[in-house]
Amino acid sequence: MNDVDLVNASYMLTRQGIFIVAVAVLVLLSIAILLSLIVFIHHLWSDRERRLNRERFEGAASFLAPFLVGAEGELSAAVARARSKYGDRAVGLVLRRARFDLKGEVATHIADCLLEMGAVDELIRETKSRRDWRRVGGARGLGECGGEKVRTVLMDLAMNDPVGDVRRAAREGLLAEHHPRATQVAIDSFLQDLPRRAGWRRSFYARLAAVASTDLLDLIRSRQLSSGEEKLALEALGDAGATDALTLAIGATRSREPELRATGIRVAGKLGGAAEFPLVLRSLEDDAWFVRAAGARALEWMLGSRRLEAPDDDTRRLATNLLGARLSDGSWWVRANAARALARAGEEGIVVLFAAAEGKDRYARDAALAALAMANLDPVRTARLRKIAGAGGAAEAAAARAAALKPGEVRA
Repeated sequence: MNDVDLVNASYMLTRQGIFIVAVAVLVLLSIAILLSLIVFIHHLWSDRERRLNRERFEGAASFLAPFLVGAEGELSAAVARARSKYGDRAVGLVLRRARFDLKGEVATHIADCLLEMGAVDELIRETKSRRDWRRVGGARGLGECGGEKVRTVLMDLAMNDPVGDVRRAAREGLLAEHHPRATQVAIDSFLQDLPRRAGWRRSFYARLAAVASTDLLDLIRSRQLSSGEEKLALEALGDAGATDALTLAIGATRSREPELRATGIRVAGKLGGAAEFPLVLRSLEDDAWFVRAAGARALEWMLGSRRLEAPDDDTRRLATNLLGARLSDGSWWVRANAARALARAGEEGIVVLFAAAEGKDRYARDAALAALAMANLDPVRTARLRKIAGAGGAAEAAAARAAALKPGEVRA
């Protein structure tokens, strides 16, 4: 083979290679275009379906709203008409949302309608799926339906389902039932697999305190909870305003564990009255800084509460003196909480804050300036505060602004 033949052969091979590459590029480009078209069409279809579902839901909600407070027969007839016009899915969602928000006989009527139209059976089938997310969705949907049949399924899921998310969804549904047996099963399930995340535990205690505070009190008294869990449960009772928890809170203030003492003080501040002022005031001298911070926070709530009568002059004066001393505390949280409590202590508290703002202790001055900036001052004192903040220079003004933000962002 001479040189000319080699060149021709090389040329032919090159052309074939270019042709193959070009064909491959065209095929890949065609596939990409096809996939893009499929995604685009799917997006258009999904958007259309979402819009139609929303319109159906809104139409069903508007149609059924007048009948939700009517007689049972009227509601059943209205549901039948709505199903033929808007579809089972939209009507089921409307009834589930309404049943979850309403109580009494109306909720019972709605639960019967959901059972009659087959929505409950459909959700029960979802809870038997092999896919975890389907079972979670089914449990959540059942929690909105209510009724004896639903309770039976949810109790089984809460105790026996192998997936924690499903058990948690079932517990939430059981608590929404406001039924003694359902509540007890939810508690048993919770204790059986205590969630690792504190947020989930707080959420359960908060819901239990809201719907069955007596059961949560009994759980604390039973000593089945560790001190850390008892703390979370007691906080939930305080946030729910369960006054029966005040005795437990006072008992917690005598605990050897500082964190439990702090919790007891905070709850006493939320639930207590004039009789608890001495207890809260004593906490300002506790050895643990977070107990002192909790005491100052509790005094802020009590001094600013409309449900309590204003303390007598001697108690207010003692509170002002103790809080003023805490402005020089070694902990920033204690200083910030004490300053905010002083802002609620009337004229004497404002005087103490201005004295600290004009004093030589830089940390007490920052806390006082932050509290005064949030207080409701008259024009003369507002001008005085601006003068004090301006005299401190840009650096101290910036520190005061930062201090004014942090207390509201961090709970002590």
